[in-house]
Formats: sequence, C-alpha cells, structure tokens
Amino acid sequence: MKRVASILIVAAAIVAMFAGCCPYRHLTTTTHDSVRVETVVRTERVPDTVLVEVPIEVVRQTVRDTTSHLETTFAVSDARILADGSLSHSLENKAQKRPVSIEKEVVYRDSIVYRDRTDTKLVEVARPLTWWQQTQIRGFWMMVLILLFVCRKQIASLVKGLIQRIE
Repeated sequence: MKRVASILIVAAAIVAMFAGCCPYRHLTTTTHDSVRVETVVRTERVPDTVLVEVPIEVVRQTVRDTTSHLETTFAVSDARILADGSLSHSLENKAQKRPVSIEKEVVYRDSIVYRDRTDTKLVEVARPLTWWQQTQIRGFWMMVLILLFVCRKQIASLVKGLIQRIE
C-alpha cells in the first residue's frame, strides 16, 4: 500500500514538472502587404483657337440702276456699268481660314499606387506570472515535500546503506 502511494506521488511530481510555466509571452506581429491604386480623373476646359475654312461663294446680280452694293464679311465686290446701260455686280468670297475661339475639354488621368507594408517581428515581453502559474510553481515544491515525508523511511535506509558501504 505504501509502495502504491509512493509511486502515485512520484508520478504526480513528474507530471507537475512537465506542466511547468512560461514566464515570457511571445508576441508576433504579422506582415500585411496591400496595394491600393487610386485614379484621379480631372477635366479642365482650356480655351483654344480652331481654324474654320470658309467656303467659296459666288453671287452675281444685274440691275438697271446706277449703283449696287453687295457686302459680306469675307467678300470681294466688283461693280460696273455695261454697254447696254445695265450695272453688273459680282461678289466673291476669298478662300481663307478664319480663327474661332472654342473651349477644349482636356481630361487628366492620374494614377497613384499606394503600397502599405508592415514587417513581422518576434518580440519577447517579460510579464508577471498569472495566479495559475504561481500555483503550479508552489505546488511542485509542495509535492517534493510530501514525497520526502512519505518516503522518509526508504530514504533513511538508503542513506544508511550508502554510508556503510563507504566506510
């Protein structure tokens, strides 16, 4: 019976030794790598000049009067009196390109790439022991004391035997 009790106590002590505590907490930081692209579209109206081609126009008019007047913005006018007493008048536009102001729409597209990166590091941080860890530590020494108390007779006989062999 004593032998079974001592075996159980020794087994409990061995289990208590393997169920030790860890006074450090390992903190790990993780790596996050993310890429984000922002596209900014900006539209501006810029004043610009465009050359517009004016088509050639021909206008002819004959009247039985002494004067005739024909006029356009881009025209050449010739008037004359013919031999029969009629007035001949011709108007021709000059072939040209006329500048016209317009507002041109310009679209700007800007892409910005944002890359966020954090590195992973293992950091050991000292911290106080929890109440369970303190209980485990004290429990081990209590188990050792109980084991010594229970097995005191066997330990005493072993020590006496060793002393006799040495002498």
